[in-house]
Amino acid sequence: MLAELQTLNGLPAHPFIVHLPVVMVPLALVGAILALVRPSWRSWAVPVTAAFATLGFVGVQLAMMSGEGLEELTGEGGEAAIERHSQLAEQARPMVFVFFAVAVAAAVIVYLLDRGTEAQAGRTATLRKLAVPVLALSVLTGALATAWVYRTGHSGAESVWKGEGEGSDGGERGEVGEHDGDQPPIVSTDHDADGD
Repeated sequence: MLAELQTLNGLPAHPFIVHLPVVMVPLALVGAILALVRPSWRSWAVPVTAAFATLGFVGVQLAMMSGEGLEELTGEGGEAAIERHSQLAEQARPMVFVFFAVAVAAAVIVYLLDRGTEAQAGRTATLRKLAVPVLALSVLTGALATAWVYRTGHSGAESVWKGEGEGSDGGERGEVGEHDGDQPPIVSTDHDADGD
C-alpha cells in the first residue's frame, strides 16, 4: 500500500493527498459550529459533520503514509523543518481522531433523538441532555484538530518553499531553488543549481 501512495502519475502523491484533511477538517468544524448554534439544522449538519470528519481522519492517515513514501523517494533527510513537519503530523493524527470520534458520537445521538418514540421517553430525555455537551465538545475538538492540521500543513509548505531541506538549492531533489523574496522561487527539474 505504501508503494502505491508514493506517486500519482509520476509525481509525489503527498502534496495532493494532504489537501483532503486540509479541506475536510475545517469544513467539519464549520458543520459542528452550525449544529451547535442552530438546533433546527442538526438533523442534516451533524451527519455532514461526521462524514467530513471521517474523510479528514482518513486523509490524515493517507497523508502520513504518503509523507513516509515521499521521504523514501527523496532519501532520509534529518533537516529541522522536515522533522518539525513530521512531529506536528504525529500530534495532529490523535486530535483529528478524537474529533472524528466525537462527531460520530454526536451523529448517533441526533439519529437516535430523531427516531425516538413516546415509549422511549427516558432514553430520549438522557440523549437530549447529552446532545449539547457532545456538540460543544465536537466544536472544541474540531478547533484543536483544525489548528494542528493548519500548523502541520504550514510547516510542510515552509520546508519546501523556504528552501529548507536537502536539494532545496536545486540539487538532489530539484524542487525549489533560492529566491530573493521579490521574485517567485526558481523551480528546477534538471538537478543543477542554476535553475535553468
